[in-house]
Amino acid sequence: MLSWSRRLFSAIGADWLSVMYRITIECLDVVPHLGPQAAIDIEQEFRVHRTWHKEPSCTYADGSLLLVARNDFDVDGRALLEEFWDCLAAYLGEHGEMRILRVEQA
Repeated sequence: MLSWSRRLFSAIGADWLSVMYRITIECLDVVPHLGPQAAIDIEQEFRVHRTWHKEPSCTYADGSLLLVARNDFDVDGRALLEEFWDCLAAYLGEHGEMRILRVEQA
């Protein structure tokens, strides 16, 4: 006999367990001579030390850093924004406005 939880999962499917969010965050007014190295360092920080965020990518262009990552818990992007802010404080010091550009189900 199936347990109540197995019957429930069989009835509704387990798709809800695998919901992932792809989050894109931008940081403006990054000092040009620090931006390229900061992008490398921040991406590495997320890959090595913040592994709950999957497939992180950080790039620098035209005075902005763009961080893209996936996770299964951050429905509004604020958790990633806060962790990005921590990294920016460590690797850059001063920077401009930060904003969540997109949160998409992936």
